Amino acid sequence: MPLFTGFLLVLLAGLLQGTFILPMTLVRRWSWEHTWATFSLLGMLVFNWMITLLLVPNIFSVYSASPSRDLTILAIFGAGWGVGAVLFGLGMDRLGMALGYPIIMGLIASLGALIPLLIFFPQTLLTTKGLVLLAGTALVILGIVLCSIGGSRRTPGGTKSAATPVSLFRSGLVIAILAGILSCLPNVGVAFGGNVTHVAETLGVSQASSGNTVWALLFTLGFAVNFAYCLFLMVSKNTLSQYWGPETARNLGLSALMALMWIGSFYLYGAGAARLGHWGVVVGWPLFISLSIVMGNVWGLWRGEWQGAPAAARRLLNQGMLVLIAAVITVALSNRL
Repeated sequence: MPLFTGFLLVLLAGLLQGTFILPMTLVRRWSWEHTWATFSLLGMLVFNWMITLLLVPNIFSVYSASPSRDLTILAIFGAGWGVGAVLFGLGMDRLGMALGYPIIMGLIASLGALIPLLIFFPQTLLTTKGLVLLAGTALVILGIVLCSIGGSRRTPGGTKSAATPVSLFRSGLVIAILAGILSCLPNVGVAFGGNVTHVAETLGVSQASSGNTVWALLFTLGFAVNFAYCLFLMVSKNTLSQYWGPETARNLGLSALMALMWIGSFYLYGAGAARLGHWGVVVGWPLFISLSIVMGNVWGLWRGEWQGAPAAARRLLNQGMLVLIAAVITVALSNRL
């Protein structure tokens, strides 16, 4: 029964992660920065700390007893991830969900495993485990190339994403790749957070909840970067007044839904993976990432982001998405070797 429950939780987490951008596309009369700032405030700070304090009520005692060097490193990774989260939002805005999700999530899946291996266990790079992981990374690159070629060949349709000029598409592609690289930093941060989680466990925090001490710090620093950037845009454009209007209540609700789905996906995945035991890495992680890729792609197509695109371009997108899913599975298999 725990195995089945874990599978369902991971399944739900993947659905939420692949859907959380969708409410943003329904916001009215707000610029991108207004929605992203509200989402960051609620998801990365408010909801994040509500869940954290519920699961780890003595979290500040954990931080005071943790090495300051480790907390500083986590803070730096959190700020770097915050930049990646900003780029994630911008990349989705420019490329659309159908193209943005495969590229960004594929990079997160592969680099999130490869970078810790290179830092902590470089000697294993040429072992079977390392070579399989490199093969998965190569598949990610191939999948991104296929998706990118397909994206460059689609024709203008009925949405902003489909009608972007070539130059805007190229900039969006660069932003998405940078987003994928920086967004894997929480995985690296968790690898550096061993001392913090150990302190939490010695203070009575369960092993299943000790990782929340790391996530809380990472997401809080990420919020600071995201909110500061959005506030800078609003002040420089003199658009703060957009917050107050006839659509404010609707937009706040959509932003809150977006934040709940985003933060909920992480905690649901953690709870599901814990119940899957040693199958968490083998089945849970690739299911979580792959389903988010598929759902993001499906929602993007449903929104008409590829309306009017040639069949060849659609075929390249689908092929690239399948290759990226194969890459995620390959990366997960490397973790079992």
